[in-house]
This record gives sequence, C-alpha cells and structure tokens, in this order.
Amino acid sequence: MSSVLSFVTDNKDVLITFIVALVAVLKLTKWGKAKTTALDTIVGVIEKLGASSVKLSVATSMCSLTESVQDAITDAVAKADPKKTQSNIVVRFLRDLFKV
Repeated sequence: MSSVLSFVTDNKDVLITFIVALVAVLKLTKWGKAKTTALDTIVGVIEKLGASSVKLSVATSMCSLTESVQDAITDAVAKADPKKTQSNIVVRFLRDLFKV
C-alpha cells in the first residue's frame, strides 16, 4: 500500500497527464461516434428520397476529399443502400489502422 502511495506521489505529473489524455480520447471517441451517426442518418435520408442530384454532387466531389472522408462516405452509403455491400469490420479496422 505504501509503495502505491509512494508511486502516486512521485509521479503526479505523469498520472495527471495520463488522466487528461484518457479523458480527451473518450471525448473524441464520443464525438466521432456522433458524427458517424449523423452521417449515416443523412445518407439514409438521401437514399430513401432517391435524391439523384445530391448523389451526383457527392460523387463528383469525392475525388477532392481526403481518403478517410471518402471511406466514411462509402461506409455510410453501404449501410443505407441494400444494393451496396458493406466492408467487413476487419477490413475497415485494418484500413483505418494503417491509414496515414
């Protein structure tokens, strides 16, 4: 017990930094999930309405977007459109893991 207390008092700065980083990661994860849900909802509405002008506009602007944004749009469309096949979760994880 005294060794744990000694460790905490000796490394306060490290522990505070760790806690702040952990809170930041949790907040960013929550924010990212909210953005994903919003994108999925919007794409779902566009697919249900069959808004071809919106689809065409997104398709033409895809080449100017970053790779991660293109992947997010592709995944959202695959979720909303039953004709599109969604990437395997392992493939999506590996793609995101090795993305620069």
